[in-house]
Amino acid sequence: MQIQLEKTLDVEVVEGQLAELWKKISGDQSSADDVAVMRARVANLLVFVAEPRLFDDVRQMLVELTSIHPSRVLMMCGAREAPDRDIEMSVESYCQTDKRTGAKRLCCEEIALDAQGSFVVELPSAALPLVVSDLSTFLWWRDTVQTGDKVFLSLLRAADRLVIDSAEFEDTKRDLVVVDRVFAGEHSRRVGVSDLNWARLTFWRGLLADFYDVPAYREWLASIDQVRIDYVGPARAPEELAPQALLIAGWLASRLGWELPGGQLMQEDSQTVSLNYRSKQNREIKLELNRVERGERKPGRLVQVELRSHAKTPASFTVARSADNLHILTEAKLGATTHRGRVLPVRNRSAAQLLSREMEILCNDQIYQDAVAMAARMIAVK
Repeated sequence: MQIQLEKTLDVEVVEGQLAELWKKISGDQSSADDVAVMRARVANLLVFVAEPRLFDDVRQMLVELTSIHPSRVLMMCGAREAPDRDIEMSVESYCQTDKRTGAKRLCCEEIALDAQGSFVVELPSAALPLVVSDLSTFLWWRDTVQTGDKVFLSLLRAADRLVIDSAEFEDTKRDLVVVDRVFAGEHSRRVGVSDLNWARLTFWRGLLADFYDVPAYREWLASIDQVRIDYVGPARAPEELAPQALLIAGWLASRLGWELPGGQLMQEDSQTVSLNYRSKQNREIKLELNRVERGERKPGRLVQVELRSHAKTPASFTVARSADNLHILTEAKLGATTHRGRVLPVRNRSAAQLLSREMEILCNDQIYQDAVAMAARMIAVK
């Protein structure tokens, strides 16, 4: 149920319309149903999108998200390049229903604000007075991150946690470096940062770390001298580096204590870039990021991560996505002996599920921060 508001910047008007909306929902319940409808809010969720088409995309996932985290959702669409248009506002409810009876059981609310051109900068002043006090506030930013953007900074000041999705980066190198700068900004100690794309790598990181839990592997793992990361190019720019590839490389280097003595990623051919690290023992480790054909795989996703040791007895440790995109496989080769590892189903969590998990966290993820910092050094963009 949606109500369009004529007067947009009056908090009392908005709250009054939400109360009327709540009454309508309660009144629509069947008199035979003696279970009350609950209006629930456990958090504020600020969502900023730069394109109107993303409005519908977000709304579709809100039904799933709000069943887990009932929230006051403040949806903002700011089309900066469009002709000037003052803020338009509407309120809408999202209700969970009983699967057996169809009766409404739990409802939460969305306030949508839409502006264009020069009026986009006014969105925070219209939205922030509507934030419910004493609740945690999450900012899901679905636009290019710019540390000098007034809208971004205004919303960030009101948030407890910033959520981005590096899979949506338009320019991988530029945008990843900007995220690193966010960590160095004045809000970094107060505002946590989440990346849904980093959450998608949790499974991969866990499987790679599992190799180090096997005592028989440690001798070879201690002498790793080559890392190859295969990935599919991003959807928006297939020729670009995929953020997942840079993040997993940054994670490996930061966790294993590899140093980056200088230089940046070097192009070897049209599909491969490389970089040399130094271990704590001054051993050289060559990193290769290799773009492969998409096939059945999703754009921007990892295909394979392989750790190699060219010691007296060569060895390799591999985590790979199956050709049909349904499983993740692990394998260790020690000389002529191959140890087949685990075969696990791919976990394709929805954006709502990923965001839901991030809304349970307020502190910064230091491991993610270290991975971003290392990736930014690899890119070496100033």
